[in-house]
Amino acid sequence: MKTRKFFTKLVGSTSALLMFAFLTAACTRVEAPIPIPDPKPATYTIKGDVYNNATNAALAGVTVKMGTLSTTTNTAGRFEFLNLATSGKYTINLTKDGFLPTSISIEFPTAAPDHALIFTLSAKMVPYLPDGKYIEPSVGGTLFIEGGAQDATLTVAPNTTAKDETGATITTSYQILATLGTDQATGATNLPPLKVLNFLPNGYTFSPALTLKLENPLTSYRYSNVVLQYFKNNAWETQTTPVTFDVLTNDYVTKISHFSSYKLGLNVPVGAGSTTSESIVVYDSLKINRGLTTATWSNWKFSKKGGYVFSEPLETTLSNLGIVGADQTQLINSVKDIVKGFNDNVSALQSFTLSDDVIVDERTIPSLTYLTVAGKQNFTRKTYTITITDLNGSNEKSIVFTTIHAGTVELIFTPKEYDEHAHAHYHGHDHGLGGGGTI
Repeated sequence: MKTRKFFTKLVGSTSALLMFAFLTAACTRVEAPIPIPDPKPATYTIKGDVYNNATNAALAGVTVKMGTLSTTTNTAGRFEFLNLATSGKYTINLTKDGFLPTSISIEFPTAAPDHALIFTLSAKMVPYLPDGKYIEPSVGGTLFIEGGAQDATLTVAPNTTAKDETGATITTSYQILATLGTDQATGATNLPPLKVLNFLPNGYTFSPALTLKLENPLTSYRYSNVVLQYFKNNAWETQTTPVTFDVLTNDYVTKISHFSSYKLGLNVPVGAGSTTSESIVVYDSLKINRGLTTATWSNWKFSKKGGYVFSEPLETTLSNLGIVGADQTQLINSVKDIVKGFNDNVSALQSFTLSDDVIVDERTIPSLTYLTVAGKQNFTRKTYTITITDLNGSNEKSIVFTTIHAGTVELIFTPKEYDEHAHAHYHGHDHGLGGGGTI
């Protein structure tokens, strides 16, 4: 009898516990995971550094305009245009008092959603010289322009008629100035410069034309196909005036009749080579949201390479063509200058630079999801063909060399549902995914 009563009480207690557990479970609400957001449109960012071409010092206070956008370089000479919405070509115009204006064009390829492309550029601006050459119209004179291995001269013959920008004849002594410049245009149709020269004041005209001579840096060879161009409407315009060669003085010779920015350019075929990519380190490559509410993350830090390099030492390229000694040394310097002028006036490096960068790009991470971020950087090749001959023009040689350029960085954002498999894989550690963490 006592046993039956004990059993009845035990069954009653168990039923009560089961009922309590059922009611408790019924009152507990489990939040469903928030759906993964739709892909975010690609963004495009431009970062730049501006330097004084004469001193290599950073230039603060440079006005930087790109279409309707405008900014100013900071004390470190830096500027940026963040999170642009469209791909394609962008032209950046740099101006500052005391310096020649500079224009640079870049072009973004179209990126897929959830990608952020970052282009980093470097520009140099040429300062005006504080003084120049005074010319007496009846006497004329010669202006000497020092340029290292390539000095230049500009000769004003006696009794040359000079007119100012209004067309009025100048009858008193006047001052003319000249500076060595850098190429103010880029692009596949732009001729790489043998030398860029800026003549002031703008708008001056001369009759007869003035004789311009540029020293050949080589002793046994000269460049083929040198042409004269002047800068007009943000582009180089080829002149019909020929550029000849004086064997006795080892000079390139031409004529100019008005003041502007001039370039003795080389007809150098430039070809686009292959494009390859390398993985880069993304420090925040994994973000896990184990919470029950939406989270966001904005700053994505990554490591990238910068600059461009030759695919092989120039010494090797020239030695294989039998060009050695003093001419090899001079030609290496000239080739570097030519390539520099064809690449936004930035010099080639011995090896790529390595630096960290950050892009601000807010990403939403829903509840119980995780976001992986992969990064890669593109590298492109350019091939150049420079033709030289002996001084008499009877023995021609072609020099073909290649540069490799560190290019656009791509970040790929991939959201995934944080299921049991992900929990087991990522809980407590990242398995080598640098910068991962829980939000």
